[in-house]
Amino acid sequence: MAEVVSLHGTYQAQIHEPNQTVIEELERLLDAARSGEIIGLAGSYMHRDKVVTYSYAGLVAGYSIVGGLSCLKDRLMRIIMARD
Repeated sequence: MAEVVSLHGTYQAQIHEPNQTVIEELERLLDAARSGEIIGLAGSYMHRDKVVTYSYAGLVAGYSIVGGLSCLKDRLMRIIMARD
C-alpha cells in the first residue's frame, strides 16, 4: 500500500465517532423505504476522510427528484454562506 503524503506532511486519518444524527436519519429513511413510502432516492455522502460519494436507487428518472436535489443544494449553499 502506498503512503499518502500531503503538502503539510504525512496524512493522518482522523478518528471519528459515529454520528448519531446520521444514524437516526438513515434509520428513518430505511423504515420509510420498508413501508413503501420512499420508492426512490439520490444522495451524497461525506466520508470520514472528507471524500464525497453519491448513489441513487429506485425510481429516480423524473424531474421531481432533480427538483428536490436542487432545493437541497440551495439549502446547503445557504448553510455554507451563513458560516462565512
